[in-house]
Amino acid sequence: MVTISPCTSKSQQKLFERVPELLHASDPQYVPPFPGTVSKLLGPKSPFSEHGDILGFVAYRDGKPAGRIAVIHNRTHNAYHQDKVGFFGFFDSINDTEVAKALFDKARSELGARGLESLRGPYNPSINDEAGLLVDGFDSAPFVLMPYNPPYYMELYDSVGMQPARDLYAFYISSSEQASSRVERIVNRVKRSTGVTLRNVDITRLGEELKLIRNLYNDTLCRNWGFYPVTAEDLDNAAKDLKPIVEPNMLMIAEKNGQAVGFSLAIPNINEFLHQTRGSGPLMRAIKFLWFLKTRHPKDARVAAMGVHPDYRNTGIAALFYYESLIRGKQKYRGGELSWVEETNTVLIKSIKVMGGEHYKTYRIFESPTIH
Repeated sequence: MVTISPCTSKSQQKLFERVPELLHASDPQYVPPFPGTVSKLLGPKSPFSEHGDILGFVAYRDGKPAGRIAVIHNRTHNAYHQDKVGFFGFFDSINDTEVAKALFDKARSELGARGLESLRGPYNPSINDEAGLLVDGFDSAPFVLMPYNPPYYMELYDSVGMQPARDLYAFYISSSEQASSRVERIVNRVKRSTGVTLRNVDITRLGEELKLIRNLYNDTLCRNWGFYPVTAEDLDNAAKDLKPIVEPNMLMIAEKNGQAVGFSLAIPNINEFLHQTRGSGPLMRAIKFLWFLKTRHPKDARVAAMGVHPDYRNTGIAALFYYESLIRGKQKYRGGELSWVEETNTVLIKSIKVMGGEHYKTYRIFESPTIH
């Protein structure tokens, strides 16, 4: 028998965070989160609260945790798009269609009661965070701020009537990849034709820099499917989490005549350290992770966000960012992931492939056109 319980207390919210590890501890690619990063999203001081509500549910089979799902009412998204979309995220389950059906039925019921008309996800908890179900590329662990799930999840999604809506691609490029003479010619031509220069983000003026990045993000990524603007508070929260790990020379702003026209943010793949804390309790996990962070350096990095102002789109600045990230990354990293890129962004995909990037993982957003 399957039962579903809401996660309203602190202990239940902590359990919600632990469910994937309880189910997938033996999966060699599973990476646990840093303690508290998921459970805080369900609490009264959730950083998501300015956008909407999140309610977590845990499924039990024979009294044991067997799955989870988060029901998400993203009012910011719906106001921006004039939509009535209900969202779900943080879905995990044993390989059991009855458990999956019970979880999705609960999500549909909760969101339908709020007057929402369709279901979309997974978003953990929004498109500006971890997004998508891994559908290809199960042979390696996920990079920082990217999701992971076992292959059988695809069958579970199909069993509950979720339909593919959009694919997101991840690319990998090795630091041993040598920029071809063609790439160097392209980069030099971009520099000459645009007059754009690159500079590092100035960590000592982080507040001003975040304002620049937020404006650029909202101006440049608005054509992404499902986009909604990030707020100053969103970026402040992200900066607090990322500041201990970022390297300023991998955070770049493109300028033309002193005006910011683009940005690129690459972050060390700290999932390598979290992967090594598997099997540890929350306190010991935190201690181990912080020790690794202090004494070691990740082998890879991830270009996690990039945007070019609409006036400079299709001028090759994206290629300039990728080239510079590759050159700078060679000094410290064996390679890096560029993710994610919408399947429809053919111009950017072409630029990545020209640089030597290999499409090695695919994530998928699903949708159910009706909740009931």
